Amino acid sequence: MTDLQKLECYKCKKLLAENLVLPKGLCVYCAADEADQLPQPQKQPKTSKKEENAQIKAEKELAMRILARKRMLPFVEKFNPDYQAGWVHKDVCRRLEKFSQDVAEKKSPRLMLFMPPRHGKSTLASIAFPAWHLGRNPGHEFISCSYSGSLAMSFSRKVRSVLREPNYKNVFESTKLDKDSQSVESWQTTEGGGYVAAGVGGGITGKGAHVLLIDDPVKNREDAESENNREATWDWYTSTAYTRLSPGGGILVILTRWHDDDLAGKLLTAEEDGADAWEVVKYPAIAEEDEEFRSHGEPLHPERYNLESLEMIQKAIGPRDWTALYQQNPVSDEGDYFTRDMIRYFEPDEVEYDKMRYYCAWDLAIGQRDRNDFSVGLVVGIDEYDNMFVVDLVRGKYDGYELVEKILDLYEQWRPGIVGIERGHIEMAIGPFLEKRVAERRLHSAYFKDLKVGRRDKEARARAIQGRMQQGKVYFPSDSVWTGTMVAELLRFPNGVHDDQVDALAWVGLMIMEYATFYEAPEHVPSWRDRLELIAKGSKKKSAMSA
Repeated sequence: MTDLQKLECYKCKKLLAENLVLPKGLCVYCAADEADQLPQPQKQPKTSKKEENAQIKAEKELAMRILARKRMLPFVEKFNPDYQAGWVHKDVCRRLEKFSQDVAEKKSPRLMLFMPPRHGKSTLASIAFPAWHLGRNPGHEFISCSYSGSLAMSFSRKVRSVLREPNYKNVFESTKLDKDSQSVESWQTTEGGGYVAAGVGGGITGKGAHVLLIDDPVKNREDAESENNREATWDWYTSTAYTRLSPGGGILVILTRWHDDDLAGKLLTAEEDGADAWEVVKYPAIAEEDEEFRSHGEPLHPERYNLESLEMIQKAIGPRDWTALYQQNPVSDEGDYFTRDMIRYFEPDEVEYDKMRYYCAWDLAIGQRDRNDFSVGLVVGIDEYDNMFVVDLVRGKYDGYELVEKILDLYEQWRPGIVGIERGHIEMAIGPFLEKRVAERRLHSAYFKDLKVGRRDKEARARAIQGRMQQGKVYFPSDSVWTGTMVAELLRFPNGVHDDQVDALAWVGLMIMEYATFYEAPEHVPSWRDRLELIAKGSKKKSAMSA
């Protein structure tokens, strides 16, 4: 056998047997190496800065379109770049997105959103939401209703205008207006969906709806107070609006509360009797307790209405409308224990605080978890005519250390003759620390009194203050943030969720009955310091230039 002829690999330049060199002059080893390598990317032609920026802009626009299709808030911001979204608007959008998905899946969602006036509820629910939902579901039908036909038509016009915008067509290519059906009262999409606008009480027979949207069914206090109007709205809802709903369709009610027996109130009462179950979301203007996105006492949308602005509104409209319209907590005029005609108000600048005797009572709870009750400290002043003025209130969920500081802060501010604390394990638990902090803060004049429950339940204790209120001798401040909440609790007692404020007020009534006698304010006898101060003031002669 003769030796094989040797050939040179053109790549590695090695002399190898001819059977190891491929016909193209590449040895098998170099060929194997090349097979394992990834292909080299082709060099891209250089682009100019202008072309590069255009490409980035196009990619960003595409991403925004995709995001606007998936999420409602980016959709709103795309059509209104100056839109100022607070946490509340993000939360509303989140809930409307879920509502939309539930409608698409035919889950028959029922959603109520309660918001104060001028906080952007209609922009989201009655304009942006229908446009966004129809973009995702062009075959769906909307029926949108408000307290007047003209307002409903205004919403319809704005939704239709959004669908006509070129940007909308870029986001939702499949949703287009039917050229033959574009009236403001009723318009359709090319996919068979559409939108119908009507006033509450108006005719919508013959129309169907995957979504029934009701935005502010009540115009004003006058309409809200009319029992005939409330019953007419309910009859319209049950006999007309509700019957238009498609199987699996959803109902969205978004409103500002006016009355405890308004449409929302009737729907919630019907739920208790076995009717539709509702998801209810309340957004009070000022938080009455710690919430998911804000703490007790914080405003709902500080970017638009800060705490000072809301307090000015409260003073202007009074406790009743404030509690209903802004805190979403309307209360019936007739309670089981207390009625609205028992509620008297006072203006703080009309009261002579230095001539009153003060009492303080605490209804205690320890713990910051949602299931715990509130701790409430309440201070009242008694004038020479035996009128009672509720001058201060502290309410919150505190641990033991915080609670002790709150008790002493309130005492130091008002210096009440008696501080009553309900006797029990809670009071006993904070007792040692309370004594320690009294000594450290040098508040030795503070007089703490155990309040014994005995056989008296909350309702029995409330009788102590009920009689005074019937006589018109209990007054609440007209401009305090907590007044509306306290009045609402009084009118709901004893059936309300919370009764801590009523209990604290009742304890004060018992304290006055059991531990104090009514007497006229003692005449002030000038001391040697007063006389010395008077002499000093008299010695100062006014200048001839003084006015």
